[in-house]
Amino acid sequence: MATAVTQTTTMPVSQDTNSNQNATPAPTMLKLGSPLDNIDRHQPANDPDSSQTTAVFDISPEAALHLLCLNIERLGAYYAQKPVGTDELHAHGSTPMGSDTPAEGEAKTVGLHVKDSDNPVDPVRATEEAIQMAILAKKFLSKKVPPIPLNEYLLRLHRYCPMSTAVYLAASVYISKMTLVENVLMVLPKNMHRLVLAGVWVASKALEDLSYPHSRVAKVGGVSEQELSKLEIGFCFLADFELRVDAQMLMKEALRPHTTLE
Repeated sequence: MATAVTQTTTMPVSQDTNSNQNATPAPTMLKLGSPLDNIDRHQPANDPDSSQTTAVFDISPEAALHLLCLNIERLGAYYAQKPVGTDELHAHGSTPMGSDTPAEGEAKTVGLHVKDSDNPVDPVRATEEAIQMAILAKKFLSKKVPPIPLNEYLLRLHRYCPMSTAVYLAASVYISKMTLVENVLMVLPKNMHRLVLAGVWVASKALEDLSYPHSRVAKVGGVSEQELSKLEIGFCFLADFELRVDAQMLMKEALRPHTTLE
């Protein structure tokens, strides 16, 4: 566990960097290290005993942080190319959410739950949950694009609240699944900072025995403690509380920046 944070000016995600000129500048993003460079990317990753799968434990936290940044920025670029109004988001493959989605105050409250594949899908409930997912996804949107680049934001988190390789890769797994598999949200310039903050925080609680104080993570992440709690809860619902990961999943995610998005 890292020592207490040295007193520093908090840089909220929505705050202008010019107001924080006295803060310690973030170092340049580290380049990928040798663990990934030496991996045979053509070797199957579905063998839990393969050298490729076990190599995930040789990836440094800094390299994993860089991979997380690469994946999130690539997802952001991917969705930026999509024409507005195409490929509408679904919640677990349910009815598309159009422009007539009710406002947060008008939406009927629905008890979200972990989906059970053995039960038939109720179209009405699926639509209601799609609306709730849309509301949850909106919680991650900032009013404007944060002025701090994503790589500097992640390095700030790693400097004052360093996490493990597994935590960074697991956060990437969660976000990739939300966007590319479950299709419950899109990675955008206005939400990627809060997504990675919530993803790393949730992953640390799911995978690590010890975690940093809630107030510390909120301060370093540039949000209030109440906001961090809401982001954490919203992230868990968007992930459908499926937070278990293994070495095979982490290795596949580590290689994701070298694959093509479909």
